[in-house]
Amino acid sequence: MVTRGRDIQVSKTLGNGMPIGNSFFLNLFGSIANLPIAGMLGNTDFIPTDGNGNILKLTGQDSAAWLGMKNKLMQKYAYEYCFPLSSVVDRLAEYDVSGNIEIYRLEGKGKQNPATNLWSQNMRRLLEQPNPLQPWSQFRSQQKIYAKVFGFCPVLPIIPSGFTPEYAQAMINLPPWLFTPILKPGANFFTATKIEDMVDGWRCNLLGKQIVFRPDQIMILSDGYMQDEMFSYVLPMSRLVGLDMAISNLCASMEADNVLLRKRGPLGFITHAPKSDPVIGNLAMTKEEKDELQNSLRDYGLNWSQLQFAISRQPVKWESMGYNVTELGTKETIIAAERAICHRFAYPFILYEEQGATYANGGNAKKGVFQDNVIPSNRKDLEVYESFFLAAENNCEICGDYSHVAAFQEDEKFKGQAAQLLDQALQIEWLNNVITLNQWREQRGYDTVLGEGDKYYKDLGVSAPATAAQIQPTAVNQ
Repeated sequence: MVTRGRDIQVSKTLGNGMPIGNSFFLNLFGSIANLPIAGMLGNTDFIPTDGNGNILKLTGQDSAAWLGMKNKLMQKYAYEYCFPLSSVVDRLAEYDVSGNIEIYRLEGKGKQNPATNLWSQNMRRLLEQPNPLQPWSQFRSQQKIYAKVFGFCPVLPIIPSGFTPEYAQAMINLPPWLFTPILKPGANFFTATKIEDMVDGWRCNLLGKQIVFRPDQIMILSDGYMQDEMFSYVLPMSRLVGLDMAISNLCASMEADNVLLRKRGPLGFITHAPKSDPVIGNLAMTKEEKDELQNSLRDYGLNWSQLQFAISRQPVKWESMGYNVTELGTKETIIAAERAICHRFAYPFILYEEQGATYANGGNAKKGVFQDNVIPSNRKDLEVYESFFLAAENNCEICGDYSHVAAFQEDEKFKGQAAQLLDQALQIEWLNNVITLNQWREQRGYDTVLGEGDKYYKDLGVSAPATAAQIQPTAVNQ
């Protein structure tokens, strides 16, 4: 028997529990994502939503409409349709899986050596192939993408009933946008001492069914640092919160560019051409006429739903106008938004744009990503694995090894050069009877040797200057 959770009554809702008929889904992601969503077509405008999926009321027709990044479904579509965001997230996931997962002894004899007990054997098997469809690289990449986009990734280890966690048969990453906590009535974040004090269980919508899991059945890998008040602080907030403007501007700018390329934007105006009195065309408009014109012009613009021609009611003539991508300024808008995404995810912009990145500064930037971002994030996740699977209780630890990554290989080269220079300096001191051979070895971090190791060069009875083979510490008998 395998523990899988228990089925509960299925409701006609989508990921975050909102009814399918909610008008929010009729206006999802505008004409960029004009795709069938729950059997319906998207509209052609950006509709901002709050954390509960409700449409925000804007103060006036001309107010900016930002995509609401607190909403889990909006986070999902931001990743799918905003390529600068997905590019940064995907690269960080690729960096993470470039490391090797190792299991070492934690304490005692053979500490820091590869573990060989039964627990480590079971865990290596599980980590190598977490489930039948995903090897570790695919499973882990999906895990990191979920965590980066949504702030967390729920993981379900499938453990046979009556067995301890290390006997898990598989692991599955649950979709965060379909995952919510079942909070205890009257639960208080400030008095809780463990997750079970706050959460009765976890609910996930899978394949048309709502499945409930016990709190101890799920691992939560987090990427965000702030807790989300929408879920009573039991789940972290996505890093996308705060990027509403950047992502909205990216999508709107790319849409505007597409309109200009395909429809060339507003081509011109058909204007008033009076026959009887040419001067009348220069008379100032009344307030009512101005308001009428402004209201009419809202129907024209660079959105696919807007018109490209304005026509007056009077005798008309054609006034051609030019409009191009450079004048629109979308390139600057896109670059500014891309920089904001890179900053939010601690990813150097120099690596994102690649142009202008020399070998030296690009290599340093990539090394910095591993040291300050990838490795600490990986360590934080592996600590969750260790806690859930009782690694310390089995005298083991799970580590990510990135020493082989190309970004660190230049360091190894410099270390070798520094060691060579140090040996040359120590050799001069030894040949001039300033230090003993053991003192040389200590400076290099080697074990000392008995006998001749504590003698100076003059006391070794060597009649001629030592050869390179004779003076190398490794050449002395131990």
